[in-house]
Amino acid sequence: MIESESFRPISAELDYSGRYTDVELIATTSHARLYRMRRAGRLFMAKAPTSDDARSLELLKREYELTLGLSHPNIIHVYTYESTTPVGPAIVMEYVEGITLTEYLAEHPDKASRVRIFEQLLSATAYLHKAGVLHNDLKPDNILITRANHDVRLIDFGFADDDSHYMYRAMGGTRGYASPELAVQVHVIDTRSDIYSLGCIMQQLFPGRYRRIVHRCLHPDRAHRHADVEALFRAWRHRHRPLQWTAMLVVAVLILLPTLLYIGEREQRIQYMHAMDSEKQLLDSLFRVIDTSYERHFQQTLDSIHAIDVASSENPYLTSMTMVKNYYDFTCRTKDEVIEIATDKAMQSQLESYANRLYTTYQTQLAEAASQWLPAQLEW
Repeated sequence: MIESESFRPISAELDYSGRYTDVELIATTSHARLYRMRRAGRLFMAKAPTSDDARSLELLKREYELTLGLSHPNIIHVYTYESTTPVGPAIVMEYVEGITLTEYLAEHPDKASRVRIFEQLLSATAYLHKAGVLHNDLKPDNILITRANHDVRLIDFGFADDDSHYMYRAMGGTRGYASPELAVQVHVIDTRSDIYSLGCIMQQLFPGRYRRIVHRCLHPDRAHRHADVEALFRAWRHRHRPLQWTAMLVVAVLILLPTLLYIGEREQRIQYMHAMDSEKQLLDSLFRVIDTSYERHFQQTLDSIHAIDVASSENPYLTSMTMVKNYYDFTCRTKDEVIEIATDKAMQSQLESYANRLYTTYQTQLAEAASQWLPAQLEW
């Protein structure tokens, strides 16, 4: 369960007397301008539309209505909507001294704080979804990192909506982060659209890592993504579990193999142990994991294809090709788990190349076996 700290809104404590001073433009986007302003000795941020037409004002008021009741430590806090500020109609919110996640990653190439940032982002998004709000534009430029504590503040709810009907489909999302359903402007979206964007952000935070989780977030068919942020968080929390079991297997092989192998002479045993370089030993063991798992699952799939009962199967060819597809999914998962154990990129490249060649060999045989049911498919 994703939990967050208690956060007490301070809107009631604001002093609304006096005028805004020290107005300064700090950022401009395609649909809004952000200003820093001072009132009663305190800094605020104001968001005003780039245009004063009716639709822009409707969007601004819509954003205010959605965000006014939100109260979470990792979401920008909105105070009020004012129609007469020095910059015109604007949403007034807390001022955050910080930089975008894009800028933060450029300034902090180390990965020490990235886990904490990602978990705060998950917490904020889970809170939004529980409140019935879809952000629809999650991306690094909409994530502020405070300079003081390096905490997340999620901003810019200009494309957000509070139900599954996306009001402004033609405007939503950012290329490279928007889900396929947003890109094609479907009529109905849900929380899995934000899950897709989280997968894109995860790729930037942890390049080349946690590929099973990322691949599921980025699946083109939303039915195959994580059902919600809670499900994504569970996968994230257990991200090392498959590797731990595989690593234990590898360690067991490394420890037991010399014992199980019969080496007659004592001198031969000593030479054998000295000759085994630790990295080569690990690589060989990972090759054996691929060999064993691919071959065993291949044989099971092949036997299942041959055992299809034409009399009881409505479409034997489709059934057999589904088995081939399942074998592909299995090999991809196994390959990803094994590659993540590798100690360097050179070892990862060798394992990936070997796994791909082995899969091609087995897949060809499975496809040939499935083709025997093609005449039955044509009859149907």
